[in-house]
Amino acid sequence: MKINLKKVFRVLSSGNSEINDVKIVRSTKRLKTLSLQIRNGVPVIYCPIYIKDSYLRSIIKKKQLWIKKKINEEKDREKILVKHKSIFPFLGRKITLLISACKKNKVLLKNNGLFVYCTDLKCAKKNLVEWLKLEAKKYLVTRVLLISSKIKISFKSLNLKSYRAIWGSCNSRSEICLNWKLVMLPKNVIDYVIVHELCHIIEPNHSKSFWSLVKKYDSKYIENKNWLKKNGTEIIKF
Repeated sequence: MKINLKKVFRVLSSGNSEINDVKIVRSTKRLKTLSLQIRNGVPVIYCPIYIKDSYLRSIIKKKQLWIKKKINEEKDREKILVKHKSIFPFLGRKITLLISACKKNKVLLKNNGLFVYCTDLKCAKKNLVEWLKLEAKKYLVTRVLLISSKIKISFKSLNLKSYRAIWGSCNSRSEICLNWKLVMLPKNVIDYVIVHELCHIIEPNHSKSFWSLVKKYDSKYIENKNWLKKNGTEIIKF
């Protein structure tokens, strides 16, 4: 008998609740625990294959307020759009994108306006991303060198990459990779990510010792970490 590993069932809510669809993803892998997550506005339960529907229904009933709250929080997050006069995040600032046709592609930051000139308006995002990557390289390299020198933790190399799930990484060879999209975050949050990765050179884990080290160099690391968790989702998907 073939087992369907992805089963979807509908739980009708009572009262004025707007939440009525929950996706159930069962796994035959070594999954021992149950987790409830919100994925693109859809509540999803990941669980072992042997968990009964009746138990899942009881979990959903208990968690309805939490689910609704999380979905509303996701809706409230600012969408980052590349369109004329939209608001765009850059190094903690909220700047206005001003997109217009031009004979030459160029991007200029002037006061609170980011002027994106395009030979083809369809290429506005491409031109903007190229500019952001250049700005990220200038800013992030400077900050990493400065912070590394200040906290006296040396690294072997630094590379900028495009990630959609992580802000940075550090391997056993002390090679650091940072997400160029960091340039769209506030400066204090950027510094937190840099400190985080540099500390992995000393503590290649997330133990108490690691977090104590991070706190030593960033006393507001919890605040910065929480900001990233709350506001970073839309930015990292850009």
